Amino acid sequence: MGTFNVGCLIKNPVNREKAVEIPRLMVDTGSEATWIPRKLLEQIEVKAEKRQTYQMANGQHVYRDVGYAIIRVGQRETVDEIVFAEKGDYVLLGARALEGLLLWVDPKNKKLIEIEASPVAKVVVPGKFPPDKDQPLVAGLVIQGKGGPPPVAGGRRVSSNGPKRR
Repeated sequence: MGTFNVGCLIKNPVNREKAVEIPRLMVDTGSEATWIPRKLLEQIEVKAEKRQTYQMANGQHVYRDVGYAIIRVGQRETVDEIVFAEKGDYVLLGARALEGLLLWVDPKNKKLIEIEASPVAKVVVPGKFPPDKDQPLVAGLVIQGKGGPPPVAGGRRVSSNGPKRR
């Protein structure tokens, strides 16, 4: 659960001149989504695009409208889904927005730290290059080359034309 508050700017993704400042919203890594009061989203004409169900911290399930907006924290911006928070809902900066903003939570010092983009997972293609398990992964590095034979799963060779019996 979040332990501190930050301010942010929410912008309409179609007309960025329409924006609203949120002086305090709780940083909540336990919430996937960002929750902003409905009246503020309507004020900048963010449209509800769908309706989803969410499980609250107390176990209750609620339905909320969801739209798209630009979120700005400090000098960083991202586009994300925004939940139209109703009266009584917390105003939250969720984990997905933090990820898009490339911000890391420092709970001890109660602040956000800017980080650099890095791949979530490394893909190793079978071929003539062995996996480099003992070497650090360098962000932005592109490895190219001939791949090896297609992987074999359950006695079947997997290819783009579908599985073939070996």
